[in-house]
Amino acid sequence: MRLTQVACVVALGGLAIGGCGRDTDPVRGGAPGAERERVLRFWDRLNAATSARIAHDCAKARDLYREALALDPKHEDCLYYLGQCQRQLEQPVEARQAFLKLVEVNPASARGHLALGALLASPDPREPMDLPQAEKHLRRAHDINGEETGSMVRLGEVLILEGQAGEARRWLESAFTTNPKSVEAAFLLGYLTWESGDKKAALRIAQRAREAATTQAPVKGVLSEGDRKDPKFIAAPPLASPMGRMLFGDMAAFVRQAAKAGEAASDAGFVAAWGSVREARREYERRAAGGRAS
Repeated sequence: MRLTQVACVVALGGLAIGGCGRDTDPVRGGAPGAERERVLRFWDRLNAATSARIAHDCAKARDLYREALALDPKHEDCLYYLGQCQRQLEQPVEARQAFLKLVEVNPASARGHLALGALLASPDPREPMDLPQAEKHLRRAHDINGEETGSMVRLGEVLILEGQAGEARRWLESAFTTNPKSVEAAFLLGYLTWESGDKKAALRIAQRAREAATTQAPVKGVLSEGDRKDPKFIAAPPLASPMGRMLFGDMAAFVRQAAKAGEAASDAGFVAAWGSVREARREYERRAAGGRAS
């Protein structure tokens, strides 16, 4: 049986099953035949969109996802991947609309809320910065999927920008406890301690970031946030970066780079990177204030 036929039967419920299960002649009319054709056209468009996305042709994939959504406006994968393609095509307004539609269709979509939180707290100046909305969606994503630490670390970043250092610290500690390989969580915990004036304690925390950088990577093949399974329960090709860059991720990158080279990031490197976080905060706070003003 072809993939489109399998997907047709599995994914679209009673109408799809009726349409796919009977050999109704669409030419001679009748709702079952018309529905069957609609279902087949939908899966043809969705499969073509997936192929285009895997081939890194986001413009083609975007158009195909739109065609699929014209046939099934509430399909969650279509909405999610349409938003991701639009974000990669530097269309943040359209991406936000797609993700908002996704969480409207399914308020319990952790990946939808996480994508919105990441988009609204992005280091890219071409993307909107709305910290209150980012915080709202990241908290909701965590409520839905408390084991996914990406929402915790990003929420910690947002809270740092909002001047809530104590709560940011609690979220980052929780993220690091859940995921001991989170270099970013340990790095930002060190930053908060350094910013508070306790330089020696900050450098002790830096050691946690060094150790995190050498922690064994997760087993390949495990689904991560934003991935899905096809009808044969094989992981769909994942997005390279479903949430995009973190606000302070670039500043922490030197820790992993040093570990990859078989070295340990220096104390001086941490101090310089924490200084870069301080400078970036000023820029992000200006962006956030501008967004509120507009």
